[in-house]
Amino acid sequence: MTASCTANSWQLFFYTVFIKDIFVFIVTLLRQKQQTYMTRTTTGKTERTWITLSLINLAIVAVLGVLLRSTALFSLPGIHYNNLLFGHSHFALGGWITLCLFALMTYRLLPESSSSKPVYNWLLGGIYCTSLGMLFSFPLQGYAFFSILFSTLFIVCTGIFSVVFIKDLLKAGRERAVTLLAAASLISLVLSAVGPFSLAYMMASHQVNTVLYHDAVYTYLHMQYNGFFTLAVFALFCYHLGPESAEKIRYRFALALCAAVLPTAFLSYLWHQPPVLVRVIGAAGCGLLLLTLARFAEMVRTVKAQMKMVNPLMRNLGILALTAFVLKTIAQLLIIFPAIGDQVFVNRPLIISYLHLVMLGFVTLYIFAQLLYTGFFARVKMLAGAGICVFTLALAGNEIILLLQGMPGLVGIPAERYPWLLLIAAWGLLAGALLIAVAAAKYLFSGKSLPLLSME
Repeated sequence: MTASCTANSWQLFFYTVFIKDIFVFIVTLLRQKQQTYMTRTTTGKTERTWITLSLINLAIVAVLGVLLRSTALFSLPGIHYNNLLFGHSHFALGGWITLCLFALMTYRLLPESSSSKPVYNWLLGGIYCTSLGMLFSFPLQGYAFFSILFSTLFIVCTGIFSVVFIKDLLKAGRERAVTLLAAASLISLVLSAVGPFSLAYMMASHQVNTVLYHDAVYTYLHMQYNGFFTLAVFALFCYHLGPESAEKIRYRFALALCAAVLPTAFLSYLWHQPPVLVRVIGAAGCGLLLLTLARFAEMVRTVKAQMKMVNPLMRNLGILALTAFVLKTIAQLLIIFPAIGDQVFVNRPLIISYLHLVMLGFVTLYIFAQLLYTGFFARVKMLAGAGICVFTLALAGNEIILLLQGMPGLVGIPAERYPWLLLIAAWGLLAGALLIAVAAAKYLFSGKSLPLLSME
């Protein structure tokens, strides 16, 4: 009982901090006035296209989210929950996050002489098409021939992209922190393929070992969320922000963050009481996470002056994303304690709230902030701003509901009400994502050039 209360108290504290920041952001957005953007330069329609397609995919992910929440309340003929969940998760990771991050990394981190190579369009197209293949095949058949085929082709495309990109990045002469973070993010992405290949083999052979199944899933999620996503976001962050004089500070942060990826993967295996060595390696990873937080605080101090110069809307959105990063890192640290870790691993709502905190609270909000910072929504600011406001509010509601559902003794809400509340939050996320996608598509098809900040 004491262990459960301890875990619940920590979870409540962390998410209260995050939710407070979200409401501060929303108030800022509602008070937002027209701002003058910094000097911009024109970018090509190719970059706009990939970013817009990614945002449309986010709206599709939100549609699947509404369907998933609806299955708990209504009978939906022809829909298999687990298969739809596979399609939702794979398309969210591939069609939204991976495609968008790849596009941003290609056109932001590489010089035009490299990013204009036809190979990048072919690879981004391959990633887009294979993501669509997973979107349709998983809900229809689950883990079977076509879904495994599209998953394999997706992994092949991301692997080739990683090799090509890293080669061009090493020639680009970017600062050490950016190069290290971007390269390590793609290496983490390649390593994460161990998870899907293991799952595909177990599903196809009908030889599912419960421990290996969950370890494969946790390995994949860790290398994606705490490896690829996190490192890629900070590669973009370090490229866009920070004075040149703080290059060493950013590099020290990059070293600590990259070094923590592999040992902290062992924290994901603590749920089945593994050998002591696994916990020791996980504890070493926790030490690196503490160092990462210290380096992170040092790095953030160097960008304060620059952050004050940008539009308050994008600044507060960025602060929300960075707050989510800190919370997810602290949550990782707490798993090492059995009193907390044992409670979390068996609590599905808290696991889902953590995954949403990282994917939506950290990665997605950061991408929105970056697109705002680089002027992507400059000519559709009202529509995009409304979408971001709705999306962020729905995200706050979703996290609150999942938190309360995971701690049933905290409030007296009947259990049967949570599915309805989660469905309302899902509709909010869909409404926000649709407004953002429409804003991006409206600008893309307007035929006007897209103004972006010149970072060279």
